Amino acid sequence: MASGGGGVLEVELVDSEGIRDRKFLGCIACCTTTSAVNRPYVCVEYGDQKRLSKVAEGKGKKSIWEQKFNFEIDYPTKEEEMNSRSFRKLVFRVMDKHKLSDDGYVGEATIHVKDVVLTGLENGEAKLESRKYRVVREDKSYTGDISAAISFRRRTLIILILLDQRPMNSFKLMIKQIKEL
Repeated sequence: MASGGGGVLEVELVDSEGIRDRKFLGCIACCTTTSAVNRPYVCVEYGDQKRLSKVAEGKGKKSIWEQKFNFEIDYPTKEEEMNSRSFRKLVFRVMDKHKLSDDGYVGEATIHVKDVVLTGLENGEAKLESRKYRVVREDKSYTGDISAAISFRRRTLIILILLDQRPMNSFKLMIKQIKEL
């Protein structure tokens, strides 16, 4: 297992299919209909880091993003940090962009990435190819799929030292600082 450091979690938001929004007719919740989301975008969250996608291209049943996001990850130093929810999951919040009112929440998909991160820390890199993930509303009802690919690359520390240009005390101090990382 890698010690110290961390890496980069790269998320490729590919597309969505069948994402539908609920429209309430009148004041009674049982009188609802669904329609395609016209201007979807996604807030991608990992822990306290957030990235916003552009508004997707395409209308109707399929929306296309083909957009990449990077999240810096520091390797957790304690067992409780490793098992914390923020370390384990990536959340895609699908929103509908409105011009005259607040944007509407459509649903979300959660991807558990703990195994990808730990494998990447151990092997240097790990990847989940693009696949579909279910988007669900607050009431846990299905509203469509979102496609994403996930990869993790371990950060490597490379230090070039020209011994003939540094006094030995500076070299020893630098080695001590590196060990503390």
